[in-house]
Amino acid sequence: MAKNYKTRPVSVRDLWIRFGRTGDVETRNELIRQYSYLVRCIAIKIVGHYQYFNYLDDIISEGLIALMDAVAKFDVMKNVKFETFASIKIRGAMIDYIRRQDCFPRRLKKLAKTINDADETLNQRLSRRPTEREIAEYLQVGLPEYEKILAETCSMNILSFEELIYEKGAENLALHSFNSVDGPEQAIARKELKSVLQQDIELLEDKEKIVISLYYKEQLKIKEIAKVMGISESRVSQIHSSALRKLKRSLESYLKQ
Repeated sequence: MAKNYKTRPVSVRDLWIRFGRTGDVETRNELIRQYSYLVRCIAIKIVGHYQYFNYLDDIISEGLIALMDAVAKFDVMKNVKFETFASIKIRGAMIDYIRRQDCFPRRLKKLAKTINDADETLNQRLSRRPTEREIAEYLQVGLPEYEKILAETCSMNILSFEELIYEKGAENLALHSFNSVDGPEQAIARKELKSVLQQDIELLEDKEKIVISLYYKEQLKIKEIAKVMGISESRVSQIHSSALRKLKRSLESYLKQ
């Protein structure tokens, strides 16, 4: 009578070892299938962050391409979790795709440029970071109107800041554990950039630090942050927008050195 042997399930580690040894397409595809949940999770969060972009299927496709690239380039011998390595590449690819779609209304882009120009002019004139009230006075609008503009342009500021972050390799935003997936020189550059971001975050107002921490570290949505802080969603967007503009200006100044 023939014995009934059970086949031992192939572990993810076994798949990585096999792929590293053979590089065959079938094993690569199985690894992609194992990690495809990352793409959808990141895509849903990103679509929820950008109110003018709702094409979930499109960024899932971009994310899958990035996942394929991550599987092909991942070095299993390095002491880095694949989920960390892949998530960075997937999110960066999705943000880049949204930027290329140019989905923001012309009116909002004009408002954002007006604020940025005013900020730059006052920065040079005062030799320091201008306050929100000073920018509002320069633009000849009341502070409530200026804050409304900040809230409206929040999505644009998120995209602009995150685009710079991913482009320069500071995607951990100084709020997550630091895991280098590069060589020694890149690791040093990333660590220095992280330190700069940490210092800039400490210079923010308390309410801005709270919003940045809840949004990036705790991964909460604007609506959830509003409930935690007991303020309106519009107010959260305004605070977030203000904080990101400050961080982006500081980061750009550092990168120009």
